[in-house]
This record gives sequence, structure tokens and C-alpha cells, in this order.
Amino acid sequence: MRNQGGHGPPYFMNNKITISRKCPKAPCHGRISMAVEKASGAERPCPVCGEPVKFEIPEDLARDGVVKRCAACPGREFFIRKDFPQKLGMAMVVLFGLIATIFYAYERVGMTFATLGSLVVIDAIIFLFVGKVTVCYRCRAEYRGVAYNPDHEGFDLATSEKY
Repeated sequence: MRNQGGHGPPYFMNNKITISRKCPKAPCHGRISMAVEKASGAERPCPVCGEPVKFEIPEDLARDGVVKRCAACPGREFFIRKDFPQKLGMAMVVLFGLIATIFYAYERVGMTFATLGSLVVIDAIIFLFVGKVTVCYRCRAEYRGVAYNPDHEGFDLATSEKY
């Protein structure tokens, strides 16, 4: 249910919007997450180093659930990707590729194609059932539970290289 024109309850009351980002402190690899409760500023400590990280929740994000400006940085460019760990996806491709290569080396062509076919089936299941996440190009903050914004498309390398 999307709030149109300011009528009805704010978007975050009907949908759980969460924002997560990496700690901006250089050597730290902590991840800070927060739920959007209202349009305002909020500060959360990094769970690893304790560094306070500021979030500025824009009014349109809290009201309509649409991401137009990043809450963690001044960024205004975003992309959409599947909400699935990319390292796990890459590990699956490498693992299934190695298994298929071993089968092929032993001249088990049927098993080679069965292995690759099973990866395709797993990928299709992931594609159908895993949701999407909106990501800021500038700071890589991730927005879950937000409304669809037609201005955001898939990852674009040229846009990413600006940051």
C-alpha cells in the first residue's frame, strides 16, 4: 500500500524499511543497520569500533517509501539488485563449474550438463523468490522494504566509476 499525496499513514508504518551500510571508518568492516521510523536524523554506533554513524532520513522516504536521496550520504544515484549475497552466488558458480569440469575430464558429459542444469534451476529459484534491494552508488548503503522507484535501474559500471 503506497501513500499517495500525503494521505493515509506514513509508508514505514505499513512496511518495514531498513537501511544498512558499512562503517565509514577506514580499517573497520562493521555494518550498521537501522529501521526507518520517521523522517529525522538518527545516529547509530558501529557494532565493531563504536564510531557513531549518522543517518538523515528524508521526508519522502518516510512518507512514501521512495528512495530519492541517500540517508547515509548526499548521494542521489541508486541501482537495484537482487537481495542475495554476491559472494555466495559467485562461490556457487565456481563450485558447480569445477564439478562440471571434473565430470567432463572423466568423459561424463551427461553429468556435466546435469550439474550445469542444476545450477540454472537453483538460479531460477533464487531469481523468482528473492526480493530486491536498492543500493546507493556513493556509499553502498542498502535499502530494503522500499517502494519501487522507476528512476532506479540495474547496476551501471559508468555511474559506479564516478564514485
